[in-house]
Amino acid sequence: MFKKEVLPNGMRILTASMSGTNTVTVLIFVGTGSNHETRQNNGISHFLEHMFFKGTVKRPSKIQIAVELDGLGAVYNAFTSNEYTGYFAKVGYQYFDQAFDVVTDIFLNSTLPAEEIERERGVIIEEMHMRHDDPPQRAGYLWERLLYGDQPAGWETLGEEPVIKSLKRDDFVDYFHSQYVAKNTAVIVAGNIKNEAAVVEKIKETFRDLRDGEPRTQPKVKEGQSSPAFFHEEKKTDQMHVILGFRGFGKDDPRVWPASLLATILGGGMSSRMFLEVREELGLAYHISTSFDDYSRYGYLATYAGVPVEKLDKAIETILGEYRKIRDLKVPEEELKKARDYVKGTSLIGMESSSNLATFIGGEEILTGKPLTIDEVFKKLDAVSVEDIQSVARDIIKEETMNLALLGPAYEREKLEKLLKI
Repeated sequence: MFKKEVLPNGMRILTASMSGTNTVTVLIFVGTGSNHETRQNNGISHFLEHMFFKGTVKRPSKIQIAVELDGLGAVYNAFTSNEYTGYFAKVGYQYFDQAFDVVTDIFLNSTLPAEEIERERGVIIEEMHMRHDDPPQRAGYLWERLLYGDQPAGWETLGEEPVIKSLKRDDFVDYFHSQYVAKNTAVIVAGNIKNEAAVVEKIKETFRDLRDGEPRTQPKVKEGQSSPAFFHEEKKTDQMHVILGFRGFGKDDPRVWPASLLATILGGGMSSRMFLEVREELGLAYHISTSFDDYSRYGYLATYAGVPVEKLDKAIETILGEYRKIRDLKVPEEELKKARDYVKGTSLIGMESSSNLATFIGGEEILTGKPLTIDEVFKKLDAVSVEDIQSVARDIIKEETMNLALLGPAYEREKLEKLLKI
């Protein structure tokens, strides 16, 4: 599925040649995100990501970068999460050299113009406002803030407005030099690769002068909790946006495999338990889903739904009922098989895209250092038994680690707290 080479300076190169596609994706991952920030620079990882598109020594105009990539018909962007940042371009295979040149240029040679930093502050703040106005996104932030509080894992990736307004150019330069170093970087090329050996040599030559250094590591996440926790942000909305779930564990825990299938059985797809009961049977929600979100060393099991305000109690009772049922009763073999096949099928469909494949490999490399092939992933899933599902459900679904985040109109707090029993 892919080949990996670790250079003497610690930088990693991963290539994945795909048949049956006419595209190729160039993706550069760096292992830094909001979890590596301080209160004084929270949001700088995401802000810096924006700045990489504002000009380089070779391409001093931001318009030049956009025009060049648009001229290739490229799909290109960047993204920042809690634990990593990525820069990519996906193009027709015949444009690989040009796309590689642009993406590596912005990664290695961005000039971070002071005047562009000033201009981009407004863009970042408007992106912040846009996300805050999106109820599901806002609810997701409230959920993580409820779980992790005032530590990097509980901060917003975009940062806080006063910090964004205070960052200076020197802050960006210092952060760039600290975090964008060889041992913190992985370069991934996936898709229609005509000559893998030549691509690897091209990467080595391009990144030969990438800085050495020890990047700032993310602090250990503090997770003390002994009773159900609840947070409600009042907002005038037509629905109550609900996230209800439990603390879990990270990718470094072998239980992630049964936990991922547990989440699929509960709320993955239109035949999942939550979907059938909350939407199809009771008509309480249009959208409802359950996921197991695993970061490198922490994670959670959570169900999101948008429900009528007047039926919030019923929705919470129903969701908790499904959690209780899967904890207390073994899942039938056929239901586990269906969940396993669902994950396999959706994974195979996703991996038909060179950009999805590159993101999967690169993300796992940054978070674990040991990305698995799709066959290895399937082997892990095949090894999960109904006993494993019940065991991990009992490990996770506990009253003392239950959390409920709400976004929507005012509601009686005492009434809700009485419902949080499992």
